[in-house]
Amino acid sequence: MFFAKAKFINLFFIPSIMIALTACSSTNNVTVTPTPDRASELRPYMENYNQCFARMNADCAAAFFAPQGQVFDTGLIRAAGPAAVRSYMNQTFSAAHIDSLNATIDTITINGDVGVVLGTYDEKTTDATGQSNEAKLQYVAEWIRQANGQWALNRFSTVIAQQ
Repeated sequence: MFFAKAKFINLFFIPSIMIALTACSSTNNVTVTPTPDRASELRPYMENYNQCFARMNADCAAAFFAPQGQVFDTGLIRAAGPAAVRSYMNQTFSAAHIDSLNATIDTITINGDVGVVLGTYDEKTTDATGQSNEAKLQYVAEWIRQANGQWALNRFSTVIAQQ
């Protein structure tokens, strides 16, 4: 009896399953369209902003901000709008001179008209008393595409990097 059942499984059941699986896996025309890497659209804006910041040029850096753009430092809002951002940066730059700034762009993610850049700043500064400081900061820059196709900073935030 066992051999009769085994013979049935070998002769009918297994081939039936194989035919069914083959039928299910028939070739369908599936077209995969890769999502274009749009990081190259935003990278130059972030690089230029970082250059303005490294040169301590508040006018240049503030020009990258959208009308509602905000700066957060260690989680607290410090300025909103280009004029306030310019004023905040001028105060910051007068309190501490940037001796060197190594800025990295770690990731860029774009979804529609919003782009997010994550990166780090390794900076060496000298304060008004002549005290030298070194800090590693992480930043998050949220950019929005304007109606003219240009990107503008909507939010920029820094926090001290975890060591």
